[in-house]
Amino acid sequence: MLKKERQEKILALLHKNDYLSIPEISTNLNVSDMTIRRDINELAEQSLLVKIYGGAQKLEKIEQELSTQEKIDTNVTEKQFIGKVMNSIISDNDTIYIGAGTTMLHALPEIKKANLFVITNSLLAFNYLIHNTDYRVLLTGGEFSRTTEEFYGEIAEKSFDNINIDRAFAATNGVFDNNVTTANPIEGSIQRVAFKHARKKYVVADSSKFNRSDVYTFYSLSDIDCLITDDKLTDTTRDYYNTFTKILKEEQA
Repeated sequence: MLKKERQEKILALLHKNDYLSIPEISTNLNVSDMTIRRDINELAEQSLLVKIYGGAQKLEKIEQELSTQEKIDTNVTEKQFIGKVMNSIISDNDTIYIGAGTTMLHALPEIKKANLFVITNSLLAFNYLIHNTDYRVLLTGGEFSRTTEEFYGEIAEKSFDNINIDRAFAATNGVFDNNVTTANPIEGSIQRVAFKHARKKYVVADSSKFNRSDVYTFYSLSDIDCLITDDKLTDTTRDYYNTFTKILKEEQA
């Protein structure tokens, strides 16, 4: 069997099974484990699957970015759980950045700290904060995206000049291997600027976002302090992503 044909069969098997061990693939294709390991390495380098210990997982490609209103009612319980984890690592009097996204919107009600100063480029987060908290709030300017209901671009990024952030929280459309992804460069750029001004950098992603890839990688997991998720992440997935950064999926004592 030619390598191209063999690798296509591996991807087809993963499409049906999500995860397969190396022995399962080698038995199915009647080739050696060593050959399958080599194939998995090559396919992972091409971002066609996710290589994990002892096997491979399917990589889901995000075909089109959904609007905020289309995503607002998805995985609400998981996003609220993430908010509880965020609350456990935020301190009173912190200056924090809250990025755009429905994860942040559902997480915010779980944040109970006092005297926060919150910087955000999210119109949804801003509206929640001014109507439900007494925190100091700074909404960036910039061009407005009707899809994600956030502000972005040069003017938005200049809002961070001379600001020292204690903790910055950015959401993502998907994480795979060491990649934190989003739909386009301009959405990722403002997250990078916020991270540049922060002492601690966190990415938040509910368990459905793992092993998924959007078009643009805006940050590396290995360059953040923690990846915050919910309590539904499988042990296999958790162990794999722990090789890139620390994963928080429970409230910290």
